[in-house]
Amino acid sequence: MVASAPVSSAERSDLDVRGSRRLTGKEEWFWYVVAAISYILFGIWHKFLLNWFVGPLWLITVVVAGPAIWDRIPRSRRRAHRSRDQD
Repeated sequence: MVASAPVSSAERSDLDVRGSRRLTGKEEWFWYVVAAISYILFGIWHKFLLNWFVGPLWLITVVVAGPAIWDRIPRSRRRAHRSRDQD
């Protein structure tokens, strides 16, 4: 299981029962759209992914693990990537 990055005590009200950060409405939609599009695109080339077991598992994995992994990436590293891309 991938846990979210540690948060300060001021942000504790935004945590769920596992201690992970809750997603906002737009952020939640973003991860569901990412899960759907990635599943469709990978399913085009890898037909074994297109079944009733892998589909829901894919959705849950992307929506749960995606934000947790994204939160683990240091913000300074993300900013350096963005500034390098803009040059």
